[in-house]
Amino acid sequence: MARPLRSLVTVAQASIAGPSSLRPLAVPALRSSPVHQTQVRNAFSLSGWDKYLPSFRRGGSDEPIAAAEKGKKDEQIIDLPATTGEKDGGEEVASTGGLFDDLAKESDEEKIGKRRRRRGTDTWTEHSYSSARHKISHRKLNDLSRQIAGLPVDEAIVQMQFSEKRASSWVKSTLAIARDHAMDKNLKRDKLVVAETWVSKGPKIQRLDIKGRGKYGIKHHPSAKIHVVLREGKTHEEKMAERFEKDLRRVRSAGVVREDGVIRRKVVSGWTW
Repeated sequence: MARPLRSLVTVAQASIAGPSSLRPLAVPALRSSPVHQTQVRNAFSLSGWDKYLPSFRRGGSDEPIAAAEKGKKDEQIIDLPATTGEKDGGEEVASTGGLFDDLAKESDEEKIGKRRRRRGTDTWTEHSYSSARHKISHRKLNDLSRQIAGLPVDEAIVQMQFSEKRASSWVKSTLAIARDHAMDKNLKRDKLVVAETWVSKGPKIQRLDIKGRGKYGIKHHPSAKIHVVLREGKTHEEKMAERFEKDLRRVRSAGVVREDGVIRRKVVSGWTW
């Protein structure tokens, strides 16, 4: 039986899935939902992973957004005042301090490094330090050792910094390390003086020295290291004050030095001029 064309179009529209412009709208017209309640169907939302994403407030809406998981309860954090062991009239008195206040108030004596614990907490008066063995003659290294002997440690480091010797770079590093170790022993930096320095020989390395006509010799490469001893001495200001006092004691008044007698002249030779 032949159906009219209009009925066929109505059946085709009813079989189409999803929203379509061909599907007739019911009367009255459907009311559009708010923007933040619009449901978007995609592969990510259908898989169930969208519940792990945070929900944000959309623009143009003042209504709060419901949480993704309604079954979970918000954790409530209750701050209870810390109590001290003391009681005031039978009631415990609450203190405003934290749990780790005692740890934060450690004294400086307890803050001792590993090197300090290894050396001990006794009072030190000096610190000795030696460098590693370097490929250098002990005669050449002894020149630098005599140059820094008796100088304040900071001045000795400056002398090595501007020295043209090749070994001055690692001698400067040796002095800097010795100074830091001495400061760990509670020695004052401004009073540290290079009290003693000496050089010791190391093993000599032998190498072949190829000559002409099938002959060879043996080269001996020497090695040496430097030793320093740092002690507390006088600062620069104390030395200048002592020098000023010494020069002041040399001053004599005119009455003590002046002689009213005949000027005596020591004759070195028989010549009178």
